[in-house]
This record gives sequence, C-alpha cells and structure tokens, in this order.
Amino acid sequence: MNLLSLQHNIDCIIFDVDGVLIDVRPSYHKAIYETFSYYTGKTLSQEELLFVKKKAGINNDWESTIVLILIDKGYIDKEEAINYTTNQMAIQQKIFKNPYIDYDDLVNRFEAFYKKFRENEELLLDKGFLNKIKAKYKTAIVTGRPREDLMFSLEFFGIKDYFDMIVDDDYTEDKSKRKPSKEALKYAVDRLKPFKSALYLGDTISDLMMCKHYNRFYTPYVYYIHCDFYGVNEALSQEDIYTIVKSQKQLEDVLF
Repeated sequence: MNLLSLQHNIDCIIFDVDGVLIDVRPSYHKAIYETFSYYTGKTLSQEELLFVKKKAGINNDWESTIVLILIDKGYIDKEEAINYTTNQMAIQQKIFKNPYIDYDDLVNRFEAFYKKFRENEELLLDKGFLNKIKAKYKTAIVTGRPREDLMFSLEFFGIKDYFDMIVDDDYTEDKSKRKPSKEALKYAVDRLKPFKSALYLGDTISDLMMCKHYNRFYTPYVYYIHCDFYGVNEALSQEDIYTIVKSQKQLEDVLF
C-alpha cells in the first residue's frame, strides 16, 4: 500500500508507550540496571539489556529483569530467552519456579527503583503532534505497563485525554491475554470499532508479533509501523512491517 492509500484507509492509531510515546531509558531501563545489580552484584551492559528488550522481545520489564538475572545464574540460557515470543508460557513457568529469587520481591524492588526515576522520563512525541493525531484519528494505547505506572506518566505529561481507549497490563486477570498477546490488541480494536483499518506504533519484535498474530485471526486489519526512536537499527523482517520511522518528523510524514 502506498502512502496516499494508507492515509486514506487508516482512521485509527494505536500506540505502544515505552519507546514510542515516552523515553523510558532514564526510568524503566535504569530500574532494570539497578535491580540487576542489587541481585547479582554485577553491572549490566547495554548489550545485555538490548538483548532481552529487542532481540528476545520480552515486553514486561519485571520479566526482562528476572530473565537477565537468571541468565547470569545459568538457570535460563540465551537460546531459551530469544525464543520468548514463541515460547512465552514455558519461560514464565521457569521464572515463577526459579530457586533463586522470589518474583514478588523482585517486582517490589524494581518498582521502588522505578519510582525514584520516573520523573526523568521525556516524551518522544510532543503534545502538539499528539493533538494533531487526535483531531484526525481514533486513538488508543495498548501497552504492557502496569496501570499505576501508566496513569502516573500520562497524567505527569498531561496526555491522558489524547486517547479514546487504554489497554494496560491490568486490563484482565488472565495473564495469557495481556500484551504481547493478540487478545490485548483485539480488546482495544473491538471497543474502537467501527473503523476501516488501524496502525499500531511499536518498537520491539513482540509488538510486531502481536500485530502479526492479530491479523492472522481477526479484522479489521492493523498495520504495523516500527518506531526506532532509540536508534537501535535492529534487523527485522520487513514482511509484516509497513515502514520504519526514526523520528517524529518521519512519522508525521506517514500520517499526514
């Protein structure tokens, strides 16, 4: 589909949050570094962080952190981790049954670090641009962020009212239906209908796979745009990606 056709057929934009709406390198990523150091006594490298977030596509930052720790302890290997998007349930079972760390304790420790850093976050898409999107499109968020953390950031930046629908990590008690499950995207789509088709703005392999799995089973179609706002330049299959954008200006050229 060419650009003019896309603009004509799209009337709904669905956003990821971390790495798309908000720069979480000074908050969530710093909390991962600090939590990893607390449990291992070691310094986490940026390469290791990018491995779990980008290559393995582990959406949940608590799970990203504990997987990094369990890789360090030899309980999970990198080959297992890199297959997270296709073997999520098996890896989660290992996480919850691991003999080293209580998961709830890790979550509490992580959240304490995150709350120290969360006011350091910055918007990646400015409010004027978001207002322009809201004037033309239906809008939603589908994210793996916990509700408390998400609401703090949306209210901190004053952008909560830019979105017609919000699906966070607490939208259901059924963990199997939370992002990156296709069911999280379907839940938003069902409540935004009617519309012709949508765009999902994501930044990880798990975002891409969520859209791919959704489109295999459901309609209307949701196109995927990959936002490489951190300049990672990761190798991704172009088959299911409409385009890759590296800045707000490039995204604006696509949408308007």
